[in-house]
Amino acid sequence: MLSKINDARVPNIEVASVDFTVQNMTQTRLSANWDVLIRIPKTLPDNFICLQGDIRVSLFYKNVALVTSSRQKYNDLRLNSPQQLRVSASLSEEDIGGLIGKNIIRDIKESREVRFGSHLFLTDCREKSRGVMRYACEEITLRFEPGSETEATAFGNNPRCVNF
Repeated sequence: MLSKINDARVPNIEVASVDFTVQNMTQTRLSANWDVLIRIPKTLPDNFICLQGDIRVSLFYKNVALVTSSRQKYNDLRLNSPQQLRVSASLSEEDIGGLIGKNIIRDIKESREVRFGSHLFLTDCREKSRGVMRYACEEITLRFEPGSETEATAFGNNPRCVNF
């Protein structure tokens, strides 16, 4: 499926993998790291996004924004070649306390999986652009390894991300 911007077909991106590592967890607070790997289709570099630029990711739990990563540089994308980009985000205990933190902790302890949504932001190289390509991604299910409450990886189909 392709999105449409200014009569140009913008290819979808796919989340190739997500790793989630709990750094610290109490009854009400959580700190964690995400590593998100995305697949860039061969027609996206240079036609829509710059061969060198910035990438950021925002992560959501039940439509509540948890964290937006800092801008992370990517460079040397190749024309007409599918590629992968990695972006990381960290969340401190101060960021995720209260009811949201309790709900995530409950998901980890009871169901052994957590669902997160995400938005991606990439440097837009088209003329008259807003400067940033924005993508909304389908939710991804992270399942915890047996016997672990600290390491989770993506489970199920790879989420698609569509331009918005």
